[in-house]
Amino acid sequence: MTENAPSKRGLSKFLKTLFLAIVVVVAAIFIYLSPVRQFIRESFMQRVTSAHYEILCPTGALSQDAMMEFAKQREPLFAAMDKMLGNADSNATIHIILDPKLRGLPRADGILESPLYLVSGTTIRTTLNKMYTKLPAAADAQALLYASWGKPGNAQLARWIATWLVGEWRGAEIGMAAGEVEQRLGHKRVETLLGNPGGEISSPNDQDLLGAAWISEIAEFGGADTVRKLYAAKMAHPSVAEVAQALGTTPIELDRKWQLWMYSYLAGMPSMPSGSGMQMKMPMDMPMAGSH
Repeated sequence: MTENAPSKRGLSKFLKTLFLAIVVVVAAIFIYLSPVRQFIRESFMQRVTSAHYEILCPTGALSQDAMMEFAKQREPLFAAMDKMLGNADSNATIHIILDPKLRGLPRADGILESPLYLVSGTTIRTTLNKMYTKLPAAADAQALLYASWGKPGNAQLARWIATWLVGEWRGAEIGMAAGEVEQRLGHKRVETLLGNPGGEISSPNDQDLLGAAWISEIAEFGGADTVRKLYAAKMAHPSVAEVAQALGTTPIELDRKWQLWMYSYLAGMPSMPSGSGMQMKMPMDMPMAGSH
């Protein structure tokens, strides 16, 4: 009996090792086959092409005419954004896959929006439903930026840069929309935009809007080439110091220009209603260039 104990323990250890190996193999096969299945499925979709778009969807889900109309409607958007980039990639093609079975789409503020999308390189995937024609322009912007400038160094900054490229926030000019947020929250420094220490900006939408407005300021003062430097900078969690280094400036100068730009919008906006508790005026502690 004593002689059989080591043998039983060895067998048990072997079976456990075998079981774990099988689990790992099955998991690896599942992970590998998921993109393969997606690739095969999309390969059999019907497609149409325009000057800068390729539209795909399951056969019979939309007519060829409807797909072509969708592509043509987005061509002016492509032209406007490419012009802002100095016609950096006029020959690029954006692929949009309309898939009614698409899963794993992101959420905004915890609320499922429609339509939502995923961008991978120059390919946009979104659900095919009655709202597909309202695919946000920011999706095209992300794809065009990838085609023109390559892979972004940070996802958050890339999202803000895409919104800047579109030039508006939910139908409003970015600076004016950001000014309304500033009237509610007060001025937020670049450090707060990047990391939101202390939770000063409770809404992710407000943070994204202010971030896109800050990118607009950078573009206005430094041009698209300066924005490109920020887009390419590899930063896991961007800090004011890292951003300043990437742009060849100082944290103080970053805040000074951002504050000046933002208050130029506030100066032309209606005052907050009486009793709101908010009085917008130029702060006395605005840092000056070269100050410490």
